[in-house]
Amino acid sequence: MTISTAELAVRLLVFLFVLVGVPLSFVVMFRLMDYAANDTLVAQFSGRRNTRDTGQLNAYFDRTGVEATTCGFCGSANGPNYAYCHNCQERLSD
Repeated sequence: MTISTAELAVRLLVFLFVLVGVPLSFVVMFRLMDYAANDTLVAQFSGRRNTRDTGQLNAYFDRTGVEATTCGFCGSANGPNYAYCHNCQERLSD
């Protein structure tokens, strides 16, 4: 039983696709997922803010003179009995 040159070429192309194409497609897929995870739109709606909070709670603590705990991650003021930051939800140090 002999195979033709065309059939041999097709078999080699399928072999190369399975050997190289499938792992390469996974690498491309994971690169795209990594790129999507670093997207600014994802960061905007992830619940974590990397900027200073200049909201009303900071102004309240400044105005009333209540001793506030400053978050080490985002710098926002938190009440003395807060366990987590109201801005970025990081655990406040005890």
